[in-house]
Amino acid sequence: MTHPLLVSSLVAFVGIASQAWCSDGVFLNRPLSNRSIGFPAPQTVDPISAQADGFRTMFASYIPHPSIVTPRADELSGTTTWFSGKLGTEAETAYTPTGVSRPMPSLMGNTQTDASARMFRIGLAGSEGSLRYGVTFRHAGQGFLLSPDRASREIWSEWKTGWMTFQNAVGQAWNNVEGEATRSRLEQTYGRVGLFLSKPQWPELSVTYSRNSLHSVFEPIGVVPQRSSNHTIEGVVTLQRPGWDLRFASSYIVASDLLRNDADSNIRAQTLSAILRPINKLTITPVFAYRQEFQSWSGVRIDNPTASLALSYQQSRQLFFSTVGNYSTSHSSDGLIRNENLKWRGTLDWSLYSSTGWVTKIGFEAGYNRVTDRLARSTDTEDISGLVRLGIVAR
Repeated sequence: MTHPLLVSSLVAFVGIASQAWCSDGVFLNRPLSNRSIGFPAPQTVDPISAQADGFRTMFASYIPHPSIVTPRADELSGTTTWFSGKLGTEAETAYTPTGVSRPMPSLMGNTQTDASARMFRIGLAGSEGSLRYGVTFRHAGQGFLLSPDRASREIWSEWKTGWMTFQNAVGQAWNNVEGEATRSRLEQTYGRVGLFLSKPQWPELSVTYSRNSLHSVFEPIGVVPQRSSNHTIEGVVTLQRPGWDLRFASSYIVASDLLRNDADSNIRAQTLSAILRPINKLTITPVFAYRQEFQSWSGVRIDNPTASLALSYQQSRQLFFSTVGNYSTSHSSDGLIRNENLKWRGTLDWSLYSSTGWVTKIGFEAGYNRVTDRLARSTDTEDISGLVRLGIVAR
């Protein structure tokens, strides 16, 4: 693992600059196992792949903004398994030292808030025959890049027989974990159940039903309370081949605003996406989506078609290029909404010099964003951004 010893940045902005680049000190808060499509993998150790009982400890250093000298985030994590790998547990804790501040949105504007925080995560996963199950809990303050200022807990299970898999999960997530008085807290409670059909050389099919409710626990003065409930059913067909993947998803959502006399909105969405790999170094990802919302309380229909194209090219370990473009429109049946949005972003990372002790990297990033309102042209916005990054990293 590398530890950045010296990081400096030369930033050139034209308009609004994009988000900061991260050095090679990667924060190790990531799942250790992958699960079927439609259900996010819990951040626990996979007991099935475990070979024997054991315990391991890892340390990591992370610098979120190389253009600012900041203390590192120290991490300690460990995993252990019992009963020949049938039961596994994982625990992780990370800490950012005091004395760091960062802007946080609140009623007082973007005020400087102490970013010192602790993150801890625990998880348990077990298996018994065809049954897998697990419990996860994560609590992260404001000082962490991956899912900051967010806490969550979830119970999940999975049962597989032949080429059929049944999955279900129940969980809760909320923000503003420190309970700051100037910011609201939103809590989301969800549950989902799904059936997955997977057979070699056949398309994979999944049907998922989920229900989630969102409500604000407390609202500071001037913040509008929220309370809603959604029911979603989604079907997905996926076809995978050595040189390409194809995925089609269709969903139907019933959304209710509980603060507006249970006003309902019916939403239908279809998404067609592909992953094309014409050569090993090149990946092309086109996505086409169409979303239609009908508001029963107003009789208005809102249509939102979207098209995007992403491309990434890994020429070698020294040179990487990626770009993504997105175009979307939104218009309503009553003629009160007619918007267009065009986005583009491209990045280039190049390792200028490598030695046994140092790696010198330079990165270029550019972006363009245009929002057009056909009904009120005075509100149109157009942003162009550029960023140059220079990093010197020790091996």
